[in-house]
Amino acid sequence: MNIHCPRCATPYEIGPDALLDVDGIVRCMRCGLVFDAVSGEPGDPAQRNRALRLDAHMEQRPQPAAPTDLPFDLPEDLPPLQATDDAGLDINDSLYTQRSRSKPWYTLIAIVLIALLGMQLAWQQRVVLLQHFPALEPLCRYLECRPSLVHKPDAFKVMQRDIRPATTDHDALTFSAVVRNTAQGPQRLPDIQLSLLDNNGSVLIRRRLMPSEYTYPPPPRDHLVAPGEVFTIELDFQDPGSIATGFAIDFL
Repeated sequence: MNIHCPRCATPYEIGPDALLDVDGIVRCMRCGLVFDAVSGEPGDPAQRNRALRLDAHMEQRPQPAAPTDLPFDLPEDLPPLQATDDAGLDINDSLYTQRSRSKPWYTLIAIVLIALLGMQLAWQQRVVLLQHFPALEPLCRYLECRPSLVHKPDAFKVMQRDIRPATTDHDALTFSAVVRNTAQGPQRLPDIQLSLLDNNGSVLIRRRLMPSEYTYPPPPRDHLVAPGEVFTIELDFQDPGSIATGFAIDFL
């Protein structure tokens, strides 16, 4: 006879003769409840001593689940599986991502390209670097650090110019100009020719000046103006009066 404990639902299997001897009163081995095995109702606790104590031999064990049928039919003539000579993946191959062997080469190539780009920029700006870092000058014994000088006075372009009364002398004028070297190579500071003109465009005053006369402090004799570099011209001269209405500047 199959019964269940009304409290913990533990299943048991008991023979009818054993139940007749105790009038159907049993006690669960799991929770200790005294109950009537026939009706399934809890019994009187006073019947505990005469109740049949259910043990592990009477407990029903869960039966293993029946194998699930496959959702498809297997052919009866399916050949048996054969062993293969291919080696299976080990634990490192199956659990861990293998590092790419080409990654170090990519890193090395990137470093080389960055170094080449830096060298190219340094070579293009070598004149500026030599001016700011004179300690690099010994390298020019082995490398042609000094680019070929050009002499293109027309490549000097006046970006801004002005004539105003001098601050130190009321009878003088101050001429200032901002000039850029637009040539592809470095040039030495040019001589300049400043001309004051009247209403008819005739020259009233013309003066030729060397770099040491129009820049302060005077630059070194070997000073070079790099491509794109800007320098300032500033000089004082005697005021010619109202007859001077214009001026012209030429680079020589």
